[in-house]
Amino acid sequence: MAAPVPGPAQTSKITIWAEAPALELNRPMDMSSREIRLPLSEVVAVLQDLNEFVVSLDRLGSRQASETADEYTVGKFIADWDVARRLARARGVISVALDEQLGEDENAEIDALCEQGRFYGTDIATTPTDQSS
Repeated sequence: MAAPVPGPAQTSKITIWAEAPALELNRPMDMSSREIRLPLSEVVAVLQDLNEFVVSLDRLGSRQASETADEYTVGKFIADWDVARRLARARGVISVALDEQLGEDENAEIDALCEQGRFYGTDIATTPTDQSS
């Protein structure tokens, strides 16, 4: 079999034009169809914590409405049941999954969305007023 003879390179006379998509800055990411995977054991642990908090806070709210519990009772529940740490753990489970499965830009966008939340103590309306008159 003979080797091909080197010669001038052939060029194609077919030109394919494709319009480049416009760069969209600050375009919100489409989260409607995205999926994030979490280990089932982690999901169950988070759901157990959240269920305990929802049911317990509902019961505390009912007790407050019937005047058999006060702010001290709610504060004691939060401290005794280690609510802050357990909620931070739940947030961590989700954050780790997002960090592992999304890109840096997507995670930055999610972080920015989370910073837009309502936080106790940042609004003048949430500051207790003196009612001792």
